Amino acid sequence: MDNETLTEFKPKYYVKFDVNSGKIMQMSMAPLKEDPMSHIKVTQTENPLVGQVIAGTFSKRAIGPMFDIETNTWEIGKKGTKLHLKELSTRLTQVTQNNNPNACDISVDIYKEDKTMEISANIGIIKKNMNLADVAEISKSKDAGLLNLYFTRKGDPDYLVTSIQVDPTILLRAKKLKYNLPEDVTKYSALEEISIFTRPIFHSYSLQILDKFVESDYYLGKHTVMQVAKEQSPYHATLLRNGSSVKVTSFIGNDAKHLFTSNQIRFVVCDNDIDVPVGTFTVDSADLFNGNSTVDLDFDWPEKPLITYKARGLVISYLGDTYGGTN
Repeated sequence: MDNETLTEFKPKYYVKFDVNSGKIMQMSMAPLKEDPMSHIKVTQTENPLVGQVIAGTFSKRAIGPMFDIETNTWEIGKKGTKLHLKELSTRLTQVTQNNNPNACDISVDIYKEDKTMEISANIGIIKKNMNLADVAEISKSKDAGLLNLYFTRKGDPDYLVTSIQVDPTILLRAKKLKYNLPEDVTKYSALEEISIFTRPIFHSYSLQILDKFVESDYYLGKHTVMQVAKEQSPYHATLLRNGSSVKVTSFIGNDAKHLFTSNQIRFVVCDNDIDVPVGTFTVDSADLFNGNSTVDLDFDWPEKPLITYKARGLVISYLGDTYGGTN
């Protein structure tokens, strides 16, 4: 016995979860089969809370997955209500255009027309990535520059152009903050030649460089299931009826692909009331990046059309028909 080393036995648990929603799908003491879908992950943990959930003595809703960007691994932990703002890594992270803003903690939108920048905090995504049941309290270090944005020459974090100070506490409370772009940035003829870096206190960041700001119901917090195509401005695309067809004119660039959640957008045409549908037509999402397209109709167009569609954040204006107005 003198030569034996006794160690505490720690059972291993396996947890399958959805990266997008943070939902735990399965837990086991035996290895779980990897899922072919990229957003479904399996991680191994020694956290005894998982064992308690399996035994039925602890709530599954009280735990969730957490991603460590320093080690690039997932762990399972207890959900809290206090958001701790601190650097997750000592390296600067780039705010990139490759990420979907709807799936990121922090999104940065730059508008060329009025030379402004808007920073948005996606509280739902932050809660999931930080493994929080709710954000009841915010704790941060005394460092006021935790979320500063550093504008550099494209791809070169060592070539600083200017910076903007962002208070993360104010951002989380306000959800959105808007800034005028500094002159040191606007003097560049192409904003695409600028890169933005920040310190990683959140897990994911996105960047969009857009021609102009388009205010949608979704932006205003009106999270309706269906949107209405009506005469309005500004817009992303327009509809114009021409006899038995509809002409679709789009002003959407590749940087706005996040507006689409499916390969097609289905329009429901009603006779003055949403409870009186008369027909539908679809537009391929890809066609909205090609400028113009025409869709043939297989139903009679009503005198007072009410056109609805489902695509949050996408603003479509109905211009009426070639023979009159919008009724």
